[in-house]
Amino acid sequence: MFLHLGNGVSVRTKDVIAIHDYALFASEDGAKSLAKRKAEGTLVLATGGADTPKSLVRTTGKAYLSMLSATTLARRSRLAWDKE
Repeated sequence: MFLHLGNGVSVRTKDVIAIHDYALFASEDGAKSLAKRKAEGTLVLATGGADTPKSLVRTTGKAYLSMLSATTLARRSRLAWDKE
């Protein structure tokens, strides 16, 4: 199954490690972590460019910034797992 993150970006549910609220990355340490991922090329923007990110989804290979809330994504991922 796949988890739709917005803006046409989807990831496999079995690859999802964690879904975080973006507010956790507002601190200096969180911003450094995101800057490091961006420099490595492992940060994907699934926000459409205009919207402020609401969540960060970590997978086995990359991290995705999504315009959908962490609660919505968690609910969608549970629905996907229940169907398998």
